Amino acid sequence: MPSNKRKSFSENINIMLVGEVSAKCPKCHTSLMYEKANTSNKRYQLAHIYPLNPKPHELELLKNEYRLHADVDNPDNLIALCNLCHIEFDNPRTVQSYRDMVALKQTIMERNRQSKLRDEYMIESEISKIIDALEQVSDEDIELSLEPKELSSKINDTMSRLTRNRIKENVSNYFSFVRKKLQLVEAEFPDTSTMISMQVKTYYLLQKKETQSQQAIFKNIVEWIRHRSGSESEEASEIIASFFIQNCEIFE
Repeated sequence: MPSNKRKSFSENINIMLVGEVSAKCPKCHTSLMYEKANTSNKRYQLAHIYPLNPKPHELELLKNEYRLHADVDNPDNLIALCNLCHIEFDNPRTVQSYRDMVALKQTIMERNRQSKLRDEYMIESEISKIIDALEQVSDEDIELSLEPKELSSKINDTMSRLTRNRIKENVSNYFSFVRKKLQLVEAEFPDTSTMISMQVKTYYLLQKKETQSQQAIFKNIVEWIRHRSGSESEEASEIIASFFIQNCEIFE
């Protein structure tokens, strides 16, 4: 069978693929670039995950395996690896190493997709006022709520027990506090709380289209809230996300 000619990939493709792994080999974490004589130099190769020109035994080996893209030269089928990891991946090729590399690339692609979503989908800047209030809250400010209602019916087995317990504790401890802060924001900026609720609902539905894992959905929503609010506090962002679970915008 005719062989595919190895392409010389553009600088933009190289930058994109090195950037998606933060310029470190995703297998061994070695830097993919080095400095010498005041210039940046490569110590990586763009590896084909499904081989460019599979040998007969590789065709048989991988015939039933999932392919990230039909075009072997598509960036979805490419990954930046250090020279040594590329050699080890190709020689000898095994089903398990292929599956591992597919899973690794899928993780990278999902991480980058989530980063793009966080940048594209806004939440009203007033959410930062509630985050700030949570970061400064004292024990005297906390008004314990009644036992969280209906959380057990909303949260399923795709959520870890530890995360489920944190959500219940967040709702019990902070639901009333967050609701009051939202009311204050609403009084100052009419309709803002409604817009925030709609934005959270929309972002939840975007996540739900891609995965049924509540653990992944919750994690991605928390990271979005943290990113858009400019907060360093993952805990405060978790409290906000927990509020909207109890408030029915998330996990209806």
